Amino acid sequence: MKEIVYEDIVESLGEGVVGVDTGMRVVVFNQTAEKITESSRSQVLGRNVKEVFARDGWLFNLFEKTLTQGSLFTEYEETLHRRFSGPVPVGVTTSQVFSSEGRLIGAVALIRDLSGKKSLETGSLRKERLAYIGTFASNLAHEIKNPLTGIRGAAQFLSRRFTDESLREYVDVIVKEADRLNAILNELLNFTRSRRLRLRNINIHRILDTVVLLIKEAEHPAGLEIIREYDPSLPEVYGDENQLTQVFLNLVKNAREAVGEGGRIWIRTRMVTDFYLFERGSRGGKTVAVEIEDNGCGIEPDELEKIFTPFFTTKPGGSGLGMPISLKIIKEHRGLLKIDSQPGKG
Repeated sequence: MKEIVYEDIVESLGEGVVGVDTGMRVVVFNQTAEKITESSRSQVLGRNVKEVFARDGWLFNLFEKTLTQGSLFTEYEETLHRRFSGPVPVGVTTSQVFSSEGRLIGAVALIRDLSGKKSLETGSLRKERLAYIGTFASNLAHEIKNPLTGIRGAAQFLSRRFTDESLREYVDVIVKEADRLNAILNELLNFTRSRRLRLRNINIHRILDTVVLLIKEAEHPAGLEIIREYDPSLPEVYGDENQLTQVFLNLVKNAREAVGEGGRIWIRTRMVTDFYLFERGSRGGKTVAVEIEDNGCGIEPDELEKIFTPFFTTKPGGSGLGMPISLKIIKEHRGLLKIDSQPGKG
């Protein structure tokens, strides 16, 4: 039986291990460190840690304080830049390294990828926030609806009594704005109300084709091209046809509004195997994935964080409830809704 050596243990750790000598040169860089940073150890070993992590001066400072001051850091949370992908949240623990004679020979940092943890925390906070907002919004909508009906009725009565067309025009504005506010309140109630799903086996491609037809019939930018790339082997899915149609119509409509003239929208379907949702009681298995991609203006990072927040919108006249309602419907189907976007890249 092969004897386990220290190098094997270091390479097998789930945390990234970065070790430096007293001259701040990298001497240890395990496989997990390569994976987290997307950098090869052949490009890192022997180089100064300040040069290796040029965009992450905070990590150099941790090493420096650990070496020179003996300061040890435990689960220090920061954002680490990667070579190819975007930044990743990490937790860093540092320690001094001594020789068998007790001489200080360097420092080591354990780097843990926190992206999964942060995603779960964000989802949990969003769920709690939506529950609170839902209760508040439902009560508010009911309180507003009754006086709004009275305002509209009174405006209609006045409209019939006025003979002066200029005055009637102002009253018509009141009626129109009351109808618009009522539509927003109905959206709000749809968001807060728990509706029973009418689940049955449905063809997801038929739903998507219906959505494309609705988009094409509506007014849209000139030269818009919708490309469908369906997996013909997909089985039927178990869901509520009307509610899923609402979700995909909202997503494709958002894509249409983002692309402008001469834009493209891709609708793809595929099978995902061994996919696990981080929900209590869920099990791994086959999942149908629907991807909607566009070549539009993209979404700014600060806006992307708020996209599922009720009433947040960047559109003139938008209610800011389309995406929260879509997320709610997908969650009720025990599904996952994720948005990836970069400014200028769709």
